[in-house]
Amino acid sequence: MTGLRDRLHDGKPFLFSWMSMAGAQLAGQMARLPLDGVCLDMQHGMIGFSDAVPMISAIAGVSKAPIVRVLWNDPGLVGQAFDAGASIVIAPMINSVAQAQALVKAAKYPPIGQRSWGGYTMLQVAKTTPAEYLKMANSTTLVFAMIETREALDLVDEIAAVPGLDGLFVGPSDLSIALSNGAGINKTAPEVLTAMDKVAAACKRNGLVPGAFAGTPEVMSQYIARGFNFLAAVVDVDLLRQGAEAAVKGIR
Repeated sequence: MTGLRDRLHDGKPFLFSWMSMAGAQLAGQMARLPLDGVCLDMQHGMIGFSDAVPMISAIAGVSKAPIVRVLWNDPGLVGQAFDAGASIVIAPMINSVAQAQALVKAAKYPPIGQRSWGGYTMLQVAKTTPAEYLKMANSTTLVFAMIETREALDLVDEIAAVPGLDGLFVGPSDLSIALSNGAGINKTAPEVLTAMDKVAAACKRNGLVPGAFAGTPEVMSQYIARGFNFLAAVVDVDLLRQGAEAAVKGIR
């Protein structure tokens, strides 16, 4: 999406919904929420590649940013997500500089990386020609490395300094499990917020976009206060549950 990079760097909150359920019609409805994008969770969600292709088109069709969290930091999966038309790819469990470098290599065309050419859904979504897409892809598509372990946190400054990386994305659930030694999930525990301050500082020093999974307004407000502006704000299954509960309460 033209202008997406500037939008992410303007300091204003960029809020998006998070989808774990498959379906292009559902994705189109989620894209019509007053948010900036929709993320397809292909790691923990029930969305396969054949589902993702029409879902991405439905999201882009209403001029919202299609975001994909891939299953793993695998070059084929990263390239496939961009080929399907994703504007932003989030890769989980980046725990070393080498893994961050491999992510950039898969996500960017030469001279920055070695992304393989192919796939034409990306051209339909971008509404451009192959030559124009190749010319603009490295600047208009973005890649985020997830920080969600002790190992990643210890190396966050080194990971953030990897050339070609566009942002860091905190997975606070896994990070809270790691920092509590498996005691539980608390996305606003003191040690998690301290860790997030460290991630935000690393992003600022390296000109990266700081992102995180929030999921609720309460969590989101605490993350925004710490400098995070690329945030998963609501989740499809939560919206479904909340709507159903409100409807049943009204009926009874």
